[in-house]
Amino acid sequence: MAKGTISQWMPDKGSSGIGNITPDEGDQDVKFFGDNLREGSREQIKVGARVEYEPRRGVEKPTTSSFSIISGASDSAKATGVAESIASSVPRSREQTKAGSPHMAQAAGGSNGYHFLNPYNFVRPLPDTDRGNPLLGRCAPPPHDRYIGLTGQVTCELTAVTPLFTAGSEGVEKLADDHYQYRFFQLEPGGPPTIPGSTIRGAIRSIFEAVTNSCFSVFDGDRRLSKHFDSRKAPEMVPARAEKTEDGWVLRLLTGTTPLQIGRTPNGRQYAAWVYQFWPMRPSGTLRQDPPSTPKIREFQRRRPKGAKVRLNGLKHREACYALLDDVQHPFPRIQFWDVVAVSKNRAELETRKRQNQRIERGWLCLNNQNIEPKHSERFFFRSEDNQVGPLTIELPEKIKEDYEALIRDYQERHAETVRQRRLAHQQPGLPSGDKAGLSRFIYDKNSIKLANGDLVYAYLSGSSQKPKVEFIVPVSVPRVAYKKAIGELLIGLDKCQDRDSLCPACRLFGWVHGKEEGAYRGRLRISHASLIHDAGTFDTTLAILSTPKPTTVRFYLAAKNGQSQNGFDDDQVDYDAPGQVLRGRKFYYHHGDRLSKQEYQRAQNIRDDQNRSVKGVQKAGSRFRCIIDFENLAPIELGALLWTLELEGWHHRFGMARPLGFGSVTVQVTELRLLDVLARYTLGQPGWIPAMKQKGALVDGFKKAMTERYGEKFEQLQNVADLRSLLAESPSQPVHYPRVDSRPSAEGKNFEWFMGNKRAGRDAGPRLTLAPSGQEDHGLPLLDRYGRIRRR
Repeated sequence: MAKGTISQWMPDKGSSGIGNITPDEGDQDVKFFGDNLREGSREQIKVGARVEYEPRRGVEKPTTSSFSIISGASDSAKATGVAESIASSVPRSREQTKAGSPHMAQAAGGSNGYHFLNPYNFVRPLPDTDRGNPLLGRCAPPPHDRYIGLTGQVTCELTAVTPLFTAGSEGVEKLADDHYQYRFFQLEPGGPPTIPGSTIRGAIRSIFEAVTNSCFSVFDGDRRLSKHFDSRKAPEMVPARAEKTEDGWVLRLLTGTTPLQIGRTPNGRQYAAWVYQFWPMRPSGTLRQDPPSTPKIREFQRRRPKGAKVRLNGLKHREACYALLDDVQHPFPRIQFWDVVAVSKNRAELETRKRQNQRIERGWLCLNNQNIEPKHSERFFFRSEDNQVGPLTIELPEKIKEDYEALIRDYQERHAETVRQRRLAHQQPGLPSGDKAGLSRFIYDKNSIKLANGDLVYAYLSGSSQKPKVEFIVPVSVPRVAYKKAIGELLIGLDKCQDRDSLCPACRLFGWVHGKEEGAYRGRLRISHASLIHDAGTFDTTLAILSTPKPTTVRFYLAAKNGQSQNGFDDDQVDYDAPGQVLRGRKFYYHHGDRLSKQEYQRAQNIRDDQNRSVKGVQKAGSRFRCIIDFENLAPIELGALLWTLELEGWHHRFGMARPLGFGSVTVQVTELRLLDVLARYTLGQPGWIPAMKQKGALVDGFKKAMTERYGEKFEQLQNVADLRSLLAESPSQPVHYPRVDSRPSAEGKNFEWFMGNKRAGRDAGPRLTLAPSGQEDHGLPLLDRYGRIRRR
């Protein structure tokens, strides 16, 4: 909590009074509102009163979400006007307010209150260089048909430092509706726990790639992520129908009865008509108001009675039909729209029902399901014959079409697990499930992934109403929209290897597949399964909620190219299209060490549902496994890099399941190293193997020396090595868990509220914190509620 003195108080301004606090530390006043008073009485709010407050970043100046009176105004303060003089301090620039304010510094990691570390951070890549040993850069790999390097075998012991679990595909049990229990991997039913060689290989490769500054091998650089479209601009979206002609694709603009207007909310009725179909899962205040306070609300409630809807008479999405329309003024003054009274294939049928001031139009039904909780109406796309403003059709460029299809793929990938779970439970994905809305049609319909003739979309246009140009098309009016840049454009210098004759150290050692064209290179390592050699015991548990990676959490995945902090920056300054942004690096999960907590890895209240999993046979810390790694044709520098990667200075590899929750920290010890004597193996009576444990230190030192020569700093001081150390070495200084509202996890796992509060904009803006670089987290992140207020516990 910060302390300061009230320097200005205007009790009659606004609904509750507005004032300023001059902080004890810092030179910029803090704005407060009277209704934020937490302790004390309103009568004590006076110039000169001493206060304690929770600092937060505001739009123009710092603000506070709550404050307490700790002492009244002194006589001297009142008499001498000290408060007025300190209120005149010069405000900082916008840039200083964003990053340099002491209040922002406290929010980002001050010493007050509870702070934590995000479960993951990133290992930053090194600037590429061609100095030193070429084997640390990209070059051709050695052949497989002859011995030209070191060939041999490494025996390793893997010791679990925290609970360890690798899931097997056999023996999966269903414990509750949509909740499954997995057991530890076994080579055969009833056999001992085993760590698959593929699990070990993946963990070792990720470290090897990071330390040797190799390419990002598991990386889809062509992928374009998406972000939420600004809902305030939704009325600007123009309903349209995609049509394929002999000359290419066009968009038919369906602007209803309202003239086309570019880049602004239509002046008049909304373009598309409303088709009442659902009682909202979360009704708006207009529908809930009882009794209705105005005639307009009463009329709107009459049009939206619970249990009623417009009958579609078997008509489907995209189907052409006629609609009987009624002109409606919504209770919210700026909303005017055509309300669909009835639909039919037969215009004459609607003519018999038509009343004065109603009209009949031909168009298409756009049905996207009850995909958000407040939704009550679908849409009818049409354009009246008397609406002649703007062209009927405009060109749909191939690039815009491709971008649309990439967006649909992104939607489907994001929701693939939800679709799978609903289908496993024999639920229709498009229908609401419990308290969750249904999924949009295009999310689970595989046929939607390609734009088809007759598809209904929303278009965002630029230019003029007479010569509009398509910027992008989307499937719903408040959609996600694709970033213009692919993620690979933010990766500097370490793109995935494309040429067999120019492979990075990791691709030469572990293997490489081109991916798009023919081309591959078999790796020079074979890693066995790891068998259990010491059982420290097992336990079963119900895990906390684990989710998929979310690289659209841009404040955590992106950083400024110049290395400066971006705390407090606006959303449009920190995203994939903003200038000066780069990917942070390679993602790794913290070793939790002494910070491992049962409250973090076990679901609160032991809840079992479709959001989490149960695990059986978790190996306790102290369990040991043994594996063997065969290698061939390695240069001494490559073998040294492999040996360093395995033993990691005694740091921790991260294996298996539930790593964000603290499972899977493993140390590796090389217990035997032997090299193949190629000549002796063909000599009768000779073993053909040379013990080489005494050479291990020299091989590792040779690798470290080569890294120093190439990148110009001592190995231990290289940025990638320092980042690995901070993530994988010692127990962290703060608790480790995903951002949330409270120090104790909730059963519902509503972590999204922290992110809502953090990015909150407007008068009561959230702190908009970014993830600090590895090793620079200081005190970590604070707890935030959904309004962006810093919480103590």
